[in-house]
Amino acid sequence: MAHSGLVLSAWTWNPPTIDGVIDEDEWSMAAKVNFTMEGFLFNGTLYVMNDYENLYLAAKITDDDFGTNESTADAFVFVFDNDNDFTGFEVGDDILFCWSISNRPFDAFFNETGEPNDDSVHGGTQDGFSKASGDGTYNYFECWHPLNSSDDEHDFSLKLGDIVGFIVVYIDNNVVSGVWPDPDDPWHDIKIAVPFYQGDLVLSGNQVYTITGEFIINRSIIVTENATLILREAYVNFTQTNHNQFNITLKNAKDGNPRIIVDNATINAGNHWYFLNIELYENSTAQINGLKQENSLIQLVLRDYSFANVTNSDFLKISSYDLSYLDLACSRMGSLEVGSQSNVNVTSTEVQRLYASGNSKAKMQDSSITNVLEIYSSTRQTLIDSVKPDTVAYWNYLQNCSVIVDGGFAPNITLCNVYVGNWSFSFGNSQHTIIYSSELYELRLSGSSSASIFKTYIVTVELYGSSRLNATDSKAHDAILRGNSIIWSVNSSAEASTEIYEQAAIYVNWYLDVYVKDSIGQYVPDAQVTVTCADGTLTAHGQTNMSGVVRLTVLSSIINATGEYPQGPHNITAVYQIYENSTTINVDRNMQVTVILPDFIVAEFPYTLTLMVVLVSASTAAALCKDKNARKRR
Repeated sequence: MAHSGLVLSAWTWNPPTIDGVIDEDEWSMAAKVNFTMEGFLFNGTLYVMNDYENLYLAAKITDDDFGTNESTADAFVFVFDNDNDFTGFEVGDDILFCWSISNRPFDAFFNETGEPNDDSVHGGTQDGFSKASGDGTYNYFECWHPLNSSDDEHDFSLKLGDIVGFIVVYIDNNVVSGVWPDPDDPWHDIKIAVPFYQGDLVLSGNQVYTITGEFIINRSIIVTENATLILREAYVNFTQTNHNQFNITLKNAKDGNPRIIVDNATINAGNHWYFLNIELYENSTAQINGLKQENSLIQLVLRDYSFANVTNSDFLKISSYDLSYLDLACSRMGSLEVGSQSNVNVTSTEVQRLYASGNSKAKMQDSSITNVLEIYSSTRQTLIDSVKPDTVAYWNYLQNCSVIVDGGFAPNITLCNVYVGNWSFSFGNSQHTIIYSSELYELRLSGSSSASIFKTYIVTVELYGSSRLNATDSKAHDAILRGNSIIWSVNSSAEASTEIYEQAAIYVNWYLDVYVKDSIGQYVPDAQVTVTCADGTLTAHGQTNMSGVVRLTVLSSIINATGEYPQGPHNITAVYQIYENSTTINVDRNMQVTVILPDFIVAEFPYTLTLMVVLVSASTAAALCKDKNARKRR
């Protein structure tokens, strides 16, 4: 009793009218097969389809008479192998009798002796209905039966994708007169087809639409007004052939708000890693638990005061804008974007990238940002100190970085027990940004922003517009400059690559330690030192300390879009009183140089004499004070 491999499967959105008339339009979506009952003159066409709720069956069979009474009754009978175990006629297997008369049972089952029995006589129920007609050439039979009735003892229980074996029997004039396929051949199968929705599925008014099991759609799902879409234990397959070709959109709120409820569902956006958006507009709401993406990249977008509660779900990206609110827990995603005054609360979630901008608010706790936390703001003051990849016990951007907005914007980001893999800051038209002793993944300046960094390492520095960065004792892996932007670097460099476009430029400066000595090698304090570039431009000046040395910052070269232009050789001049001397070097790294003042010898005891005068004065003052106190005691 093995099965042949012939499988009939079809989905319909329009259930047929069971009236015994096979209308071709009604059955146009059906799976059809022609049959011949061997050894008899009966042949015809079998029709099969379902709508998830019911199985619809029909048969057109050659017969020149149509039985209208008990003795001449005709019937088209469907016999099922309920559990599809390749063994039919077992106890409980379903039998459907489509009679030409109406006073006989439709729904039956096999008992222990292998005999058909009326479900209702044995404590069950008659589930379904049939109707028949004849035109003198063919007899026509139509019926429906629930895929999963409550009469579990006597009926099959099928869900989308299940397969059930079947044979058909024809009764002519109340006598079994044909079987197909032949009893010696394998049985055939009916597969309960998954729904295939043609065109956009549009919900409106107060409509509630529930999708369970597998569901195929070749366009978008649109939820409007006060309608609700429910995905419960569902597998939804969008037949996309490109990115963002279809979507699930909630919009046009009226007399309420559009809603989507997800309770364990998987979305396949075309089986080719295509993007598909779930978009919420106009105060729409989403309650999502257990949403998974299969071979797809699903994005959730909240706008216009929308609200979403997301748990135990996977997304490529979630974006929240326009005063929307997102509550996110126990989930994973590639990117989370928070902007435009939206409010996001995140717990126990893994996010690869968190991007915050505008005057948004985000609180994240007991979670991880495995790739990068990126903050974009426009501020009058920001002080960033000792920010490095690590687990953060508590950190608030506005408080810990002393942020002053003053007409701009800054997101209010709070981290509580959160691992941050990398930090990235972007500033637009921002002033007085200072970064100390930090390790950043990216630093971006745009507009008229200005910033200073000290002892900081940055993977990528990017400048746009007329922005300026002062970099001291710092390094970057890559530097990219556009527009009229400038980097003024001091003992700083890009390790890997530098890209400069348009009118942008990097001014490269190094430290030059200048030692000034007299003619016999003594260090000269208080000497005036100047450094000029090859074109005579003054680039640095200073005065030696008591050790006879001064550290100067010297412009070494200018790099722009056309190349690098050295500013040396540099002329170093030292002057003390009437004594002066110069030397010339190329300052192309941190360097030291000594300038000797000829014909000059530092006075032998100037410092010793000064110290003696101070000591004598101090001793005299102490003696006078002691004498005055003694006179007071007397």
